[in-house]
Amino acid sequence: MHSTDPILTYLQVTAHTRPFLLSCYEKINHSRAEHHAYNNAERFIHGLSLGQDYWSTALHTPLSVKPLLFYYGMNHFIKSCLLTVDPGYPATAKVLAHGLSTRKRKKQHYRFLEDDVRIQPHGLFPHAAEHLFQFSSQKTKISMDELLRPLPGMEELFLLKNPIPITMEEEWPELLAYFAVLYNLSMLVRYEGEWWGEMEQMRDREDYVFIVHFLQSASGRIPKILASWLNDQFASLS
Repeated sequence: MHSTDPILTYLQVTAHTRPFLLSCYEKINHSRAEHHAYNNAERFIHGLSLGQDYWSTALHTPLSVKPLLFYYGMNHFIKSCLLTVDPGYPATAKVLAHGLSTRKRKKQHYRFLEDDVRIQPHGLFPHAAEHLFQFSSQKTKISMDELLRPLPGMEELFLLKNPIPITMEEEWPELLAYFAVLYNLSMLVRYEGEWWGEMEQMRDREDYVFIVHFLQSASGRIPKILASWLNDQFASLS
């Protein structure tokens, strides 16, 4: 994430983070606002710092591990955002899971764009969807094609593949779509090393250009969304 985002620089010290969190908790009329603001301030800062470290490293690392670093960096950023709206996070171990799942062993002739992720009832994904965006998908699973197609920077690539516009059944918050795609890519890096390595070296599958273009777009777009979300949260306290 870019260090030039003022909100991220401003919230790197407890002298700013504690009153910010206190105002967030008072806004939702939490009975222990001061207690949680004091206890969560350093956790909030630590999440931002870890997220930035992962992000900076991902920007300068080979494609072979880039999705993994982006995914875990995003995890830390989202957890910091959650602390502004859910003072007791994480209340149980259930919310610490990914909240998404996919086949660890892929089928023969696997194609990334046709793959899907399943939404779980518990974990970081559904928790963030509810608390950050008041969003609940009507689907139990969603394809990479559906998630990628509407994202900024991806529409043009899909139109080159298929010039006929496709109407999406459900509009997802942009950040959640990035989260789900990065989750699936991180699983490929971890469990499908042979497929990932061949895709990267041979470049004989159309998945390659969509994945590379997505990662290039996500590297700049995700930090802007997260900074914008925190700015909106900050502005709502005025």
